[in-house]
Amino acid sequence: MLQTTVTLISSLEHQIATGRQRLQELYDARGYTDSTVLAVSIELDDLLNSYEKLQKNGIFSATR
Repeated sequence: MLQTTVTLISSLEHQIATGRQRLQELYDARGYTDSTVLAVSIELDDLLNSYEKLQKNGIFSATR
């Protein structure tokens, strides 16, 4: 279970980093009102919420 949790955390961290980079690139190219920028922003919010939920549930204390 611990390995699965570590893998999940690592995957989320990678997805968040990739999402932030993609969002910044889209924002720079299209501005903040573009529908694609807004959709990517929502996806990133969902990833960040999942990551925060893991933190609040104490998962990080067992893996870090």
